[in-house]
Amino acid sequence: MIKNLNYIDEEIYLKEKSLFLNESWILAAHKNELLNNNDFVTFEYYENKIFIQNFNGAIKSFQNVCLHRFNTIHEEPFGNRVSSCLYHNWTYGKKGNVIGLMCRNSFERDHINELKLKEYEVAQCGDFIFLKLNDQFNETLEEYLGNIYTPLEEISRHFGSKTIDYSIEHKVNWKLLVENVLECYHCTAVHENSFAKMGFGSLPPEKFDFYNAHSWCEFPKGEDVKPNKIIEKALSARTFKTQGYLHFHIYPNAFVSTVEGKGFYLGFMLPQSPSKTILRVRYFAAKFEKELSESEQNIIDFINNSSNESLDLVLNEDKKIIESVQSNLANFKDHSPIFGEEEFRILKYYDYLNTKQELK
Repeated sequence: MIKNLNYIDEEIYLKEKSLFLNESWILAAHKNELLNNNDFVTFEYYENKIFIQNFNGAIKSFQNVCLHRFNTIHEEPFGNRVSSCLYHNWTYGKKGNVIGLMCRNSFERDHINELKLKEYEVAQCGDFIFLKLNDQFNETLEEYLGNIYTPLEEISRHFGSKTIDYSIEHKVNWKLLVENVLECYHCTAVHENSFAKMGFGSLPPEKFDFYNAHSWCEFPKGEDVKPNKIIEKALSARTFKTQGYLHFHIYPNAFVSTVEGKGFYLGFMLPQSPSKTILRVRYFAAKFEKELSESEQNIIDFINNSSNESLDLVLNEDKKIIESVQSNLANFKDHSPIFGEEEFRILKYYDYLNTKQELK
């Protein structure tokens, strides 16, 4: 089905790059990251530097490179300031046009007026913000997501404030990150002291759905895990409640998950080479039906800090394993991994990729 060569070969990586740039929407941010005027989020996707920004309520996205002398406009992964290049203070507006610069009269006026940053089309699924990098790709976002659109829209409405935002470098092919999150077959072994202790991994999933390469799945919680009464009481007013671990994979680059609606993970995968992938990690607190008192907020802050630590532990446990896998593949180029019934989401994923002419 897929040979180990596919995880290490440069030519295959470049074919995948072309496919992902030309035939997909990219889940790039959540609305809660862009609530205020001049809030921005940046990322680099296959050498394309991009920023998304709130321009007085309008969410727009542009290439993150100044047209004057090609400095990066926003260096930080997120923040709040006008879209002004810090090299010579060229400033851009919501149409990508130059709205301010020093010594304007020293430049040809007509030329400056014609300059515009490359713009990317923005669309939303609920509170999730997507970008389309190829303006010739003619599917709407709703068409692209199919029957995954509605459940993704629903979960997006329950994100609270962002509590962490950082990146982890993985010395692995991007497909190993995808495979790892599409199954919980490894959870009791790799996450024995983290995820498994929460009660996940021992029972097969009961609910799931697919659309092309997108999927979601809910893993039930084991009945032998006793709830923490203090935590359950503190989180009782959260707006989203589910009994298990709910996980979305949004092709090609994003992972969304929650454990019982107590907080929300947004993973953003940025391939760098056949054997290097950056995983951007964002975590959001739960949203509540009422305003919390100071004492209640203190408990929630403690829960969020604990959740951040647990997430970091789980991600690094996965990183260690899949980097070990990647290190062994060069000696088994003509072999293929073996996927069983517990790994059915991986099988469905590759069924879709195998239909793509670009990858044949």
